[in-house]
Amino acid sequence: MPHQSRERVSAEQALDLLIKADTAELMSMADKVRRDRHGASVHHVHSLNLNPTNLCENRCGLCAFWREPESSEAYTLNLRQVEDRLERARGWGLTDVHIVGGLNRELDLDYYIQFLRATKRILPATAIQALTAVEVQWLADHAGKSVPETLTALKSAGLDALPGGGAEIFSARVRENICPRKIPADQWLQVHRIAHGLGIPSNATMLFGHMETAEEIVDHLCRLRSLQDQTGGFLAFCPLPFHAKGTQIGMTRGPGGHAIVRIVALARIFLDNFPHIRVLANFLDRKLLQTLLFCGADDIGGTSIDERIARSAGAPDDCSFRGPEEMAAFVRELGFDPVLTSSLYGHRPGKPRLARVRPESSATRTALQKAQDGQRLNAEEATLLHDSVPFHELGSAAHKRRRQVVGDERSTFIIDRNISFTNVCTVGCKFCAYHKGPQDADAFAMSIEEIVRRVEEAARLGATQVMLQGGLNPALSLDWYKDMLRAIKRSVPHIWLHSLSPAEVLWLAQRSHLTLQDTLVQLREAGLDSLPGGGAEILVDEVRQRVSPAKIATSQWLDVMETAHGLGMRTTATMVYGLGETTADRVRHLLHIRDLQDRTGGFRAFIPWSFQPNHTRLSEKPQNGVDYLRMVALSRLVLDNIEHVQAGWVTEGPYMAQLALTFGADDFGGVLMEESVVKATGIAHTVTAEEVIALIAETGMTAAQRNTDYEILQTFDRQRTLKSA
Repeated sequence: MPHQSRERVSAEQALDLLIKADTAELMSMADKVRRDRHGASVHHVHSLNLNPTNLCENRCGLCAFWREPESSEAYTLNLRQVEDRLERARGWGLTDVHIVGGLNRELDLDYYIQFLRATKRILPATAIQALTAVEVQWLADHAGKSVPETLTALKSAGLDALPGGGAEIFSARVRENICPRKIPADQWLQVHRIAHGLGIPSNATMLFGHMETAEEIVDHLCRLRSLQDQTGGFLAFCPLPFHAKGTQIGMTRGPGGHAIVRIVALARIFLDNFPHIRVLANFLDRKLLQTLLFCGADDIGGTSIDERIARSAGAPDDCSFRGPEEMAAFVRELGFDPVLTSSLYGHRPGKPRLARVRPESSATRTALQKAQDGQRLNAEEATLLHDSVPFHELGSAAHKRRRQVVGDERSTFIIDRNISFTNVCTVGCKFCAYHKGPQDADAFAMSIEEIVRRVEEAARLGATQVMLQGGLNPALSLDWYKDMLRAIKRSVPHIWLHSLSPAEVLWLAQRSHLTLQDTLVQLREAGLDSLPGGGAEILVDEVRQRVSPAKIATSQWLDVMETAHGLGMRTTATMVYGLGETTADRVRHLLHIRDLQDRTGGFRAFIPWSFQPNHTRLSEKPQNGVDYLRMVALSRLVLDNIEHVQAGWVTEGPYMAQLALTFGADDFGGVLMEESVVKATGIAHTVTAEEVIALIAETGMTAAQRNTDYEILQTFDRQRTLKSA
């Protein structure tokens, strides 16, 4: 009998959860269900995708894969070509072959029967998951056979399971808009009902994030759960986020991380009779994929060799895994046990290992309660929260604290430009992939005229703030900096110059034999408005000596900021974590910031982001998405005297930044027109103002454009934003 929870969630309760539940709390509920059922196990397959044709009579508007017959990109594989591809896969150790294609009259039932037989002959150990319900019904109709006859013939030829494609959204209204020629929902369900009756298991899918309503999502899940109650034949549910690229339904973007997390979590809670929740790695950002394993998913799909359908719709190329070993390593790094299986989930003897749960003492519970109540945390309590509290609970507490401090009606952003005017730096930090030596062939320093031109361009495009950042370039004196600032302010007097890190300010003071205060006064008089928090990294000298021994020390960074605050210049503070520091180091960093804020009140906002190791001289492994959300939440709870916490989409990606807005952050940061330092590590996320507005609206909050002082310049109607997206 299919597994059911003791207290089954009703459709009404599911709708309420989807619309109203706190995101972190919803994730936590799903995570508990997932761990109760699968312990620490995370499933994955090693699969070859074979798409025999991209010609399709249905021509669905939601699909970016199909091509017209006369297109230069159109193709159809004959059986010889199919066999050649299968032969090349011998010895790959595949667990699965996945076969789906378009509705092409050249490829009839006999073609697929021969296709399946060839696959079983050449790759006998693989599970064959082939042909959506749409394809099965079409093949039956064109062969003049019933669906049971067609499925029986396919099973005899080697078919092991049906994939779940073609379900999209069961709502007739939605199907009429996105795939009007496709079989209706009842017919899709009937094909799967027949398959289950013939002993052919299947998956179920839902393509979401386009034009469906919350009610239509819940209806879709209800109909799947009902059929599973009757047959028990579904192996996994696969929620598929819509990708808009190349589609023809008038949508410019798919769902953000917030929506994806909530759908996956709800599916795990509501589909109590489905064994597995499978998220497909090739559809998802890596950090988001990591997070989904902590909110209901127990399967990350497979290697999907030669996968074409998701990529044609704009799924990121760098999401694909090169092999099962890489997938297994990805799973282990998160503390789970990788289980290489097939899409049939073959029997695995013994019970799965219980998932690791961080120990929770009475001191931990006390610390969490203090955090929830908005009381000040000490170092020991902050460390306990970081190390022992599930990140969902930490996020929920942080979001409640966010509500108390700034509310949750809106989230802000700023339009700005980062101008890296030189890449020459004599410090040579091990974590920096951007700096060059003065004699390097690709070293550069912009002219003041070029910098002014870029600021003017930014202002014309709506920027209210510019951040100027450079290395410690011995060719650039304090007088050069003052000339640059004056030139910018003469040309664009209204632009806010949020520029020059504490390291640059201290360096200019030392070279000019001036005090910090005199240096800052001269820079302010020339046009500098405020300082960004760059160069903080981890404010613990033991860490700094290891990763940036020639850079500004902790006390010096704090002195620059305190001096600036004393002059009335408000600043921001940052943290770059993942440099091999301990939890205690991270907490010491936060407490240094909090202590200075107690004295001066000069920090506007705090921004944590993770170290990006690519192209640097540090071998620290990349931080995962779960740890990012944990750090955002901890920052909100520890820094009780700093009003704003900013999400770091430049390093973490827009989906994780969007999620951070429900884990304590209240600001999306800047819509950067230019960014070079992080990009040098190979990370190249980009967002537009329109995308930021839509991502904020998707969380249920209103997007508001701000200036540097967090004064609101304009707000954006949420409902209008959602409709236009």
